Amino acid sequence: MVTTVQIAGMSVTAVLLAKLLERYAAEQALMLTLLLGTLLTGAGVMALLPVLRQIDSLMSKAGLSAAETAGIGKAIGICCVTQLASDVCKDAGASALASAVLLTGKAALLLVILPLIAPLLSLIQEVLSCVT
Repeated sequence: MVTTVQIAGMSVTAVLLAKLLERYAAEQALMLTLLLGTLLTGAGVMALLPVLRQIDSLMSKAGLSAAETAGIGKAIGICCVTQLASDVCKDAGASALASAVLLTGKAALLLVILPLIAPLLSLIQEVLSCVT
């Protein structure tokens, strides 16, 4: 298990190396940033596994199906990957592309959580129809 101090140390070291590399090989500096960002995102997700298991347990006790619970995991994954890709695009100087990545991630997130929201919207519609 990677500790927070190790992650901070790796991040600072990678940033210093990337800044040194930028003078001579900007592409390699970007690749170093991308590689370490991907590894740290993976480490962060691995660190969240106990939390995700606990959420899964609570969801199953609440009567939610495995498909509904899987949607939450997919949503977390989409958020992590989208943010990483957007940050890499910003580091590369492509802020318009970073915005497009964020927009696409938000659309994908809406598609993933739609099955979770549909029963809630149905319940709201049912309650509102009783009121009128």
